[in-house]
Amino acid sequence: MTDQTTRSAIGLAPYTQSLALALLRTRESVMSRFRPILREHDVTEQQWRVLRTLAEVGEIEVTALAERICLLPSSLSRILKDLVARGLIQRRSVVEDLRRGLVSIQPAGIALILEVVPHSKRANAEIEEAFGVARIAALKTELNALSEALNGPPIFED
Repeated sequence: MTDQTTRSAIGLAPYTQSLALALLRTRESVMSRFRPILREHDVTEQQWRVLRTLAEVGEIEVTALAERICLLPSSLSRILKDLVARGLIQRRSVVEDLRRGLVSIQPAGIALILEVVPHSKRANAEIEEAFGVARIAALKTELNALSEALNGPPIFED
């Protein structure tokens, strides 16, 4: 079968026009501004999500953290081990239920964030310059609406 025949047979528009791929490509475009910064500071994207979140919320249960930063608990477990070993976060068990774990950021983690923030702000400013502050705000509103329409949580909290 030819490509056109296959597409017609399965009844789908070309994948290059799919919403899922568009969102992935947009994520890659955005993250390409941040990856060099994170690499320079020896932090992965996932580790950065953990550190940023812990800096904002203080202490949080591991399962709530996984949900909040869109990581599978098994992946998060490996990331947490590395961050604990580096002294960037602390992990402890809940006294009433030793199966539940809590994590919090350590002073070294805060220091790392403070090193990265000026570079991150610069990258955000470049994105705002390229796309426009108002358009980014509108995009965030639409992404929230899409998530909620699909019974997901809001992406951006007030």
